[in-house]
Amino acid sequence: MTQSPIVAAQGTLEAMADKFNAALPPHIDVNKFISVGKLALNKNPKLLDLDRNSLWQTFMKAAQDGLLLDGREAAAVPYKNQVSYLPMVDGIIKLMHNSGLIKTISADVVYKNDCFEYEKGSKAYVKHMPLLSGDRGERYAVWCYVETVVGGEYIEIMDMKQIEDCRKVAKSQNVWNTWYDQMAKKTILKRMAKLLPKSDALNNVLKRDDETNYKEPVNVTPTQSRLRESIGLDQKDAEQSGKNITEELIHKKIDQISNMIKEKEE
Repeated sequence: MTQSPIVAAQGTLEAMADKFNAALPPHIDVNKFISVGKLALNKNPKLLDLDRNSLWQTFMKAAQDGLLLDGREAAAVPYKNQVSYLPMVDGIIKLMHNSGLIKTISADVVYKNDCFEYEKGSKAYVKHMPLLSGDRGERYAVWCYVETVVGGEYIEIMDMKQIEDCRKVAKSQNVWNTWYDQMAKKTILKRMAKLLPKSDALNNVLKRDDETNYKEPVNVTPTQSRLRESIGLDQKDAEQSGKNITEELIHKKIDQISNMIKEKEE
């Protein structure tokens, strides 16, 4: 009897248990990691329609970072025909706590009708009281507060223009459209992380997040404009160089065809 795609994929996860176990930190049980992975596939079976190699790579990257693919610590995100690994807010906070250097960390999105106060300087503080009922209004700002185990305090505030500037250059807009508040908090957490004592695990996950591949395919075919930009030719010389390259390619193709005809005749 033929297995369904979801059952076959779950079987693959179980078969990879030894590899996951080798990659996972000691405090994470491999069976829990696989169970959460199975649930992720059940919730989003469309992942199985994408490139399987990128799917298993996503699971391995999550195991190496010690994050669960539960949509809170990390997520498997479809992008074109690939599955991309995306560390989430709870995952970054988890790694900060696990470093042993952070005592308290909080981050949230402020809406216009919330009560929000902050001050920077020698007596820096942040106070946020979200509106519990009624219309909270539009997003207003994002804040992050960190206290280290040695008593150091850090406060970071970003207004929505700064958040939007980050969103506009993001590699995938779909992720922001789906999890805007999560991505906004993640943005300020990554900014805060640059100020804090770092651990290898946190460094790895932030680097991996920056390297997540959402890039469009790049056309590197020589054109007149690319020639002009890359080697500093003026318009006239660039046009002539482009023509020369095209003519050379045509002549080479003609020579190849002629040689093939001669070989057949012989």
